[in-house]
Amino acid sequence: MQRGKTKFFFKLLAFILFLSTFPIIIVGTFSYIKTSDAIYQKVMQEKVQSIYQINTNVEQVLKTIDHSLTYFVNSSFLKETLKEPMGAEQFQNYRQLKQELNYLQTFDTGIEDILIVSLEKKWLVNNNGLRTLDNLDIEHQFSEYLRSPYNTRWILESKDTVVNEDNDFIESLLPCGYSVKLVKQLPLITSNKTGLSTASIPSCYLANILTSSSDTEMLMILDSQFRVLAHNDQSLIGTNYSNLPVVELLSAPDFQPSGQLTATIDSINYTLTYRKSDYNGWLYLSVISNEELKSEATAIGLFTLYVCMSVLIGCLVFSWFGSKRLYKPINQLYKTMMSSIKTTTLQKQLHKDELEVIGDRIHHMLAENKELEVKIQGQVDQLRQLFMVRLLDGHLGEEELMMKYLSYDFNSKWKQLCVLTLQIDTIENTKYSPGQKDLLLFTINNIIEDIIPEDQRLTPILRKDVQITIILSNHETMEEYENFIHEEAIRIQTKVKEELDLPISIGVSLPFSKLSKSREAYLEGVEALKHRIKSGMNSILYYKNIETGSSLQTFFPENIKNELFDAIKLGEKEKAEEALSMLISTIFSKDLNPNQYQISLIRLLNDLILLTQTLGVELENFDDKKSLYDQLFELKSIEEIGNWFKESIIFPLVSSLEERINSQYKNISDKIIHIIQQEYDTDISLEAIAERLHYNPNYLSSIFRKETNISFSEYVSMYRLNMAKKMLVESDLSIKEIAEMFRYNNSQNFIRSFKKKEGITPGKYRELHAANKFD
Repeated sequence: MQRGKTKFFFKLLAFILFLSTFPIIIVGTFSYIKTSDAIYQKVMQEKVQSIYQINTNVEQVLKTIDHSLTYFVNSSFLKETLKEPMGAEQFQNYRQLKQELNYLQTFDTGIEDILIVSLEKKWLVNNNGLRTLDNLDIEHQFSEYLRSPYNTRWILESKDTVVNEDNDFIESLLPCGYSVKLVKQLPLITSNKTGLSTASIPSCYLANILTSSSDTEMLMILDSQFRVLAHNDQSLIGTNYSNLPVVELLSAPDFQPSGQLTATIDSINYTLTYRKSDYNGWLYLSVISNEELKSEATAIGLFTLYVCMSVLIGCLVFSWFGSKRLYKPINQLYKTMMSSIKTTTLQKQLHKDELEVIGDRIHHMLAENKELEVKIQGQVDQLRQLFMVRLLDGHLGEEELMMKYLSYDFNSKWKQLCVLTLQIDTIENTKYSPGQKDLLLFTINNIIEDIIPEDQRLTPILRKDVQITIILSNHETMEEYENFIHEEAIRIQTKVKEELDLPISIGVSLPFSKLSKSREAYLEGVEALKHRIKSGMNSILYYKNIETGSSLQTFFPENIKNELFDAIKLGEKEKAEEALSMLISTIFSKDLNPNQYQISLIRLLNDLILLTQTLGVELENFDDKKSLYDQLFELKSIEEIGNWFKESIIFPLVSSLEERINSQYKNISDKIIHIIQQEYDTDISLEAIAERLHYNPNYLSSIFRKETNISFSEYVSMYRLNMAKKMLVESDLSIKEIAEMFRYNNSQNFIRSFKKKEGITPGKYRELHAANKFD
């Protein structure tokens, strides 16, 4: 056990060390490489900028001198002065010339001396004054200047020849030993040169401009012959570098005006940064060793190494203690897992390390949990359905509703909600039997679950004979929402038609946004379905398109009803069928709402029931669980309504009457029934009727029972009860008045008798049927 523990602990330690040190090494190395390269490039760029700055500063001085001297030598004063001898008569010209020379040297350009020479009149003026010249002087001192093909040029001289006060030539060394001299042949614009002008700048003045941030960097200015014009080591001014190998690179045909190159001098690698002047062809040069350039990068590298080593040491300490801490819960979990293993399988686990043992136990528990999840999943679906039932019943408060909604993992993002209510139009003329209706609704419910994505709906459910689905929509405009709902409804109808070959209709509620409004929307969908009675099968009915008025005004064609009743009494089935068809089509030809249609149909049913009782015929109810009224309310189409009246009431009633016409006792029983119907509100008795008809009471009683299957007293009681029910529904008489009308001793006896027969009190019966008128 200990060996396994140690093995895994060191695996964990090695892994943590790798995770912590490998990124540090990679990042440190990468950081050093990138930083070193960035610093090197930055230093190289700085050298380029430094050479450019030196070039700019030096040329600014040179151009200032050049422009100032050019302006002066082009002046009309100097042109006229050069043509005249410089005697006592021209003292004023000499004085003005000296002033001009002094003025030119007042600018901060480093000019040491300015020389004006008239070759034609043989005189010279400089800082030392006026001197006359002879041909030997001119040949000795100025012939080199005159042989140049350029009117203006910059040259380097090691010394300058001047004339002393006694008009003798002497050679005087400049302070730096060398000077840079601007020479102009005068006049500038003619080929016949009659004069010279020079301006001298000490080389050390230019050398002072060559500033460097490094003591080991050499900065210099070379002329076109690669002689040193200026150098930060002034002892090298005047040195000729034309024989150096690197100079060959700088004088190559493909030589660029500026750039950098690498050269090896005395086995040391140097970087040369150069820039050639467009003004006078001078070459500005910086020479620095590569080691010096990389010195900053080396310092960064050492700093990075120290930081990485410090972090690595910290990682080692952290990894050791961190591994121990991380291993502690694993060890505890391992011990817990081992304690749950049976003794018979414990030996097999000893050769495995902790994680393998934990993994085996987790797999075992997952397998057990999977079995449990399968069992629970069915319960979750049932809980969702229960939630939907309570939601549509309005039994959930706002807080409980949202809590349960989120707990069942429904989609919580929507902009509009809509309830779709679906009903099967009819089972008749299909391959299904009425007993399969519930199974068909369940199948339709499953179809809707399959074709509508789960994030666009809540759990579809069934309530009685209605399938209900709440649709979630996230459409921006009402037009998009309505198109989406309509397409979904058509898709459901099409799929049900393909799968089951059944006609269905769908009711669509108004859009809403709060779940608490679901019950109202459900009732809207159900109300919309009621209008299918006129629109027909396979309808999509929108609540927004129906009239929601509560008018109680109805239409009932009394004359057609009388024709129907006459045909029934005469036992003429065909005429009765025609009259029924005309009656129903006439009712539905009027533009009424479903409630008004129902009132008219209930009136027809009531009158037919009253007719059967008047004729003494008892109808057979084929559905013992539902009353005739409930059966009527479940009918969805005009065709179903007509068939139901025909098959359930009219044809059975006609058949019963036909049998009675053939009975020998019909006339007697009819008379008794007629007397009962005419005198039901009097103290009528069988004995009184027998005396009036001149029959024995017992004989009349047996005939009446044989024809009606009930006794005289039962029929009287039943008829009075039906008339009482009619009075309760159609009149405003009080219960006490109705009880007195039907010869009850008091209203309590009437209430007890009524409740015994109907199961409810007269008052409750009146309330129930009054409510049906408005449904």
